[in-house]
Amino acid sequence: MSGESRSIEEVRKNGLTLLMVFAAIKLVLHLILNSRYGYHRDELYFLACAEHMDFGYVDHSPLVPWIAFVARSLLGDSLPALRFIPALAGAGTVILTGLIARELGAGRFAQALAALSIIIAPVYLRAQNMLHIPTFEPLFWGGCAYLIIRIIKYERTRLWLWVGALAGVGLMNKPTMLFFGVGLAVGLVLRPARKYLLNKWLWAGGALAFLIFLPNLIWQATHGWATLAFAANLNKGTMSRISSVEFLFGQLLYLHPFNAPIWIAGLWYYLRAEAGRPYRVLGWVYVTVLVLLLVAKSKIYYLAPAYAWPGVGESGCGGCAHRRGTDLGASGTTHSAHREDQLVHHHLHLWRAQGRA
Repeated sequence: MSGESRSIEEVRKNGLTLLMVFAAIKLVLHLILNSRYGYHRDELYFLACAEHMDFGYVDHSPLVPWIAFVARSLLGDSLPALRFIPALAGAGTVILTGLIARELGAGRFAQALAALSIIIAPVYLRAQNMLHIPTFEPLFWGGCAYLIIRIIKYERTRLWLWVGALAGVGLMNKPTMLFFGVGLAVGLVLRPARKYLLNKWLWAGGALAFLIFLPNLIWQATHGWATLAFAANLNKGTMSRISSVEFLFGQLLYLHPFNAPIWIAGLWYYLRAEAGRPYRVLGWVYVTVLVLLLVAKSKIYYLAPAYAWPGVGESGCGGCAHRRGTDLGASGTTHSAHREDQLVHHHLHLWRAQGRA
């Protein structure tokens, strides 16, 4: 490997190191605080479900009870033990957020801003401080978005298989992963991502997601579609009292008001900016899910995973960094990754001139 190639690799590793630092902050924060409150009722319920392992339950999917079973078997059932895996999920969300920002062309400052936006968001602070279903949703939604960006950016269509695998496991965590799928279908029908509808790997990924989710579907069919009945009753009761205004205003509070300019700028990037045109599909995922949840009068936090993937946040971080002019490669929403590589090469040549390379 040439000296220049090694130096480029070092620059990129430095960016990953920065994300690891923010992930460590998120992890330590949860490890310090996650035993200050007692067991949440959901955690006790999932521990009880873990004593009766199955492929389905009346009011939730089976993944979290499986995780509760693993956590109890390996670590015990103390609060720190039960909440260790959620803390890891929180750290993983931070890293994933930064990686997607980098794929969209953001430099180190913008990646750091994206990671920080996840750390301070109240909805993630709560969700990943205990073991329950929302803990893992950002990983599945964000993971799918990250892979889709790489598919579009590098034409690596085989990655649709991994999208399907993640979506399938996401469905085993919560059926609302289907909303992501509906949004993806809407986004693919619209240009410029329409070409993927004829790609065999897309359909193979969809088949894989179905196969992973199939055990739960079989359980539902043999138990009278109990979860559908439960969801219908929930919608008539608790969720019917949530107005559209309350739902929309709640997004500002749940994500933190300081994050609003970031995710609003990111949404603009995906839906309107020319630089975001290749990734319009992700903007349509957000819009579709938002509309579906508004129609269903869902709980406010149901939209939270759509901010972590980061179709709505990280590109906005890049744009904010670019406007500030403080990010070395921080083109964010208005430059491509190719531009970032050009900047890296430029600085490497400067280092050589100074005898540092």
